[in-house]
Amino acid sequence: MEQVKAELEKIALRVVTLEAGDIPAMGEVLNALSSLEKESSSVANDAFSAIVLGLKDYTERLILDQETDITPLENAVTALQEICRALEHQEVYKGDVEPVLAMLGVAPPGGEDGPSDTTASQEAASGSQEPIRAMTEEDIQILGDFVVESIENLETIEVKLVDLEENPGDQETINAIFRPFHTIKGVSGFLNLKRINRLSHSTENLLDSARQGELKINDAVVDTILTSVDGLKQMVNNVEAALSTGDTNLEGDTDVDAIIAKVEAAKKAALEENVPLGERLIEKGKLKDEQLEQGLLKQKNTPQKKIGTIFIEDKVVASKEVISALRDQKRAGISDIQVKVDIKKLDNLIDLTGELVISQSMLRQNGHIQSINDQQLHQNFSQLNQIVSSLQKTTMSMRMVPIKATFQKMVRLVRDLARNTGKKVSLEMFGEETEIDRNVVDELYEPMVHMIRNSIDHGLESPQERAAAGKNEKGTVQLRAYHKGGNIVIEIQDDGKGLNKERILEKAIGSGLIDKDAQLTESEIFQLIFRPGFSTAKKITDVSGRGVGMDVVKKGIEKLQGRVDVSSAQGKGTTVIISLPLTLAIIEGMVVRVGLERYIVPTMAILESFKPKGDDYFTVKGKGEMVMARGNLIPLIRLDQLFGVKGDSKEPWDGLVVVVENKEEQRGLLLDELLGQEEIVIKSLGEALKHTKGLAGGAILGDGRVGLILDIGGLFELAEKQSLAGRGKDEAVQRPAADQDGGQ
Repeated sequence: MEQVKAELEKIALRVVTLEAGDIPAMGEVLNALSSLEKESSSVANDAFSAIVLGLKDYTERLILDQETDITPLENAVTALQEICRALEHQEVYKGDVEPVLAMLGVAPPGGEDGPSDTTASQEAASGSQEPIRAMTEEDIQILGDFVVESIENLETIEVKLVDLEENPGDQETINAIFRPFHTIKGVSGFLNLKRINRLSHSTENLLDSARQGELKINDAVVDTILTSVDGLKQMVNNVEAALSTGDTNLEGDTDVDAIIAKVEAAKKAALEENVPLGERLIEKGKLKDEQLEQGLLKQKNTPQKKIGTIFIEDKVVASKEVISALRDQKRAGISDIQVKVDIKKLDNLIDLTGELVISQSMLRQNGHIQSINDQQLHQNFSQLNQIVSSLQKTTMSMRMVPIKATFQKMVRLVRDLARNTGKKVSLEMFGEETEIDRNVVDELYEPMVHMIRNSIDHGLESPQERAAAGKNEKGTVQLRAYHKGGNIVIEIQDDGKGLNKERILEKAIGSGLIDKDAQLTESEIFQLIFRPGFSTAKKITDVSGRGVGMDVVKKGIEKLQGRVDVSSAQGKGTTVIISLPLTLAIIEGMVVRVGLERYIVPTMAILESFKPKGDDYFTVKGKGEMVMARGNLIPLIRLDQLFGVKGDSKEPWDGLVVVVENKEEQRGLLLDELLGQEEIVIKSLGEALKHTKGLAGGAILGDGRVGLILDIGGLFELAEKQSLAGRGKDEAVQRPAADQDGGQ
């Protein structure tokens, strides 16, 4: 079930940020659904299996442009999450899946029109092709004609691409290339050659944007079209070979998703090519948003003209300002000479550097080395330590990239969302040069997209509402990044209407998330928006309001060892604060001892440590052992019992308590000894142990021993699940009699 939940979370996060027509993203969803299908056998629930198969089939139809509405995907993912939660709590799922299946175009399990068994369902959902041996002579003849016609079309495209290279603005040449792709797309769809259909359809869309004057053909676009032609050739040749050999794999193993991703990237880059100049002029106060929009619209009708020329001809910007902006843009694109390095080689270098750090630390702590009374030797070791430390910082910095690229992707998003919602929005960005681990950046994009969507759709008011409230008609969304301690902090702030605490509470109580008598702090109320399925939207829009996503976003951030906090003021706006570690390769940790074992507690989770007295120890019925910390009772977790090791401290006052925090919940960890703070090089626990609750990884310590890195969130869940934190039997809060006279 844990693996199913993990796969489902990945799918939910992708679906939340999915947009109609985004073929590469849909391809990722389809691949993730295939993985979920393999794992779903452990669920043993007919409704769950039917929805997964329906999702696969519907996603394939979206890719083939046979469907355009992505709402059924979101509803289906929500249903799968609810089924998982019910099964996890050993409850019967009482929801009605028939409407969900109907939206996906799938009959209910066991229905008259539906598949009679799982195998039939899988065959229907997979869209598997009929084996060659079952084809008629007529079918084979049609495929053979398709091969001949497609090869001719692809050869025509290659010739015309040479002409296009010489004259990128020639509409007749663009149309001459567009038509063969359109033909291949149509016939391949009829013949159920889905991979050929997807690739030709994606390239056709790119060319259609050029035909409509939305983008200009450049070298990168031509190269991408050639790559697409090569991929189609390979698959068409494979169809021809399969017809003669009887192979059922008609289209071969060409990586279509990778080529489609290149096509979409080239299209996006070409579409946005003219936007940076306009935005730079806007930043300098020489151009207004409306003037940029008008210029881009005019260029769509006259694609042969450059955007700067249009600004000058319309006398909206002086020629010297356009030239100055172009020079700034050119300088911004020039940096130090860079060398492209394979990611695997870079990761290997970082891993080896980590091993060097560990080996150097082990050597320095070796008892024989420390006993040698040689001043020169110790000076050499000190110099070695400095070199290794500098090498480590340099290699780690190679993983770091400015967050600027991620921030700039939000410019287009905000512009599109503003149009879709009819709102006026200004995006302000600060701290774009702040650096963060490239692996963290990759995982950060989708949560940021969802947060900004919420800010614009739910947070910012319409121009009329803002004017009535005495605000500027144009709302503001601010992105801010900065370093704080050992973390990077990203703030997404809007000046909208803010969160409505009363409405959030009403919704939470109505949904059964909290008791109607619950007394929550303001911060705890705001955290309710991250609960699964929670949404205060009165209506569903194309942007948000379906209740899918906020919980997935938070889990995604927490998987990066980060946290999400919210602050809001009624009528003034909302700020979402994301705190993340600078890197996923090294953490600051406190090494602690429990018996003979070593554990690492992430320092960002530690609030304080102290040696408790007998008077600080209590038991509470239903909550188990508690310890008093700064006037508050917090649950006590005994790591020795939790992990099945033999600790030295039998009673709390015999050891030490480290107070840790996760999601604003605090617990006390009972330990035997604090050994010191270190920079820990994180090591994976491997496939067999990577899903172990309470553990985030391992580390080789300076003395050569292995320490386990604690996952504080998982630790809290494990302690609660195993009920190891509770042994008290009295109703009232009290201290055991034995503790009162001998526990100090």
